[in-house]
Amino acid sequence: MRARTDRGVLRGRIHGRSLLALVAVAALVSAVAVWQFGSLRDEHDPDVAGADQPDRPRYTESAESPTPSAPVSPSLTPESSAVPETSGAPDPGSEEAATSAASEAAVTGPQCTASLELDDEWSGSISVDVEVANTGTEPIDGWEVVLDLAGLEVTGLWGLDHLDGDRYGDIMFNAGIDPGSSVGPSFQAEVEGEWSLPATVPCTPEA
Repeated sequence: MRARTDRGVLRGRIHGRSLLALVAVAALVSAVAVWQFGSLRDEHDPDVAGADQPDRPRYTESAESPTPSAPVSPSLTPESSAVPETSGAPDPGSEEAATSAASEAAVTGPQCTASLELDDEWSGSISVDVEVANTGTEPIDGWEVVLDLAGLEVTGLWGLDHLDGDRYGDIMFNAGIDPGSSVGPSFQAEVEGEWSLPATVPCTPEA
């Protein structure tokens, strides 16, 4: 009877210890699970994760310091030698001065030009207008033109006087021409074969 009682007590103790061991293991497993859950929550929560980390220094690019420019050395310019000024006017007593004076007199003296323009053309004949202009600086009291016209024979005149050969001159009412003015005589000619009419003909003024 006593042996059975001892066995029952022994079994009760074994069961009690086993139950305590199971409770301890369960508590340990629960603690590990709670710790892992807390770790995972801290990793996914930025506020909690950043709270444990110290502030990191931020890197800021500094402005580039200006590079000093090299000093510019003054350029050395050699002094130019003085050149004496010379006058372009010729010596009044030289031959060059006499030639220049004659040229100026020719330019500023009486000048005239004579131009031709076809006015009309019909069977075997043409009529031509002549413009005699004073292109000088002084009035002219008469003029002369040369009508050397290939293939044309002058047959009629108006405001022209036949002098000799191909030379024709003014008549009384159109002899004088002031500077910048002109007169307009004309003539008629017969056509002989191939002919041509020049744009201008020689003109000689009379002072």
